[in-house]
Amino acid sequence: MELSNIADKFSHGLGGALALAMIAFSVVFLVLIALTLIIMGTRYLADFTERKTSKPSGPGQQAAPVAATPAPVAPAEGDKSVIAAVIAAAIAASGGGRATSIRPLAVTGRGKPSAWKTAGRMDLLEGFE
Repeated sequence: MELSNIADKFSHGLGGALALAMIAFSVVFLVLIALTLIIMGTRYLADFTERKTSKPSGPGQQAAPVAATPAPVAPAEGDKSVIAAVIAAAIAASGGGRATSIRPLAVTGRGKPSAWKTAGRMDLLEGFE
């Protein structure tokens, strides 16, 4: 079948246009479904490989127990930098990371901003009055 014969089938009337639209939409959605399945398959493959490597390799070996991280104590009210440090440590611990320090860091370099920086900030704030 030649290309001109295929084009003639879709160029007459409303039925040809609707058929062409249905074909185009079905191809798009089939591709989207295929991509979704690939992403889900990759996730299951990653979970499978993580489970496989975390099991003990020998019959006599046992996995080391995971040490529980101590819960941070809530600080007294008023010290916002300590509260922010505790929240950051809790977020790091919940994401599988390890909190190495729960103290606020000193911020350096907080001098007077240059005129260019001030003008840029004022330009970005325009319209928020």
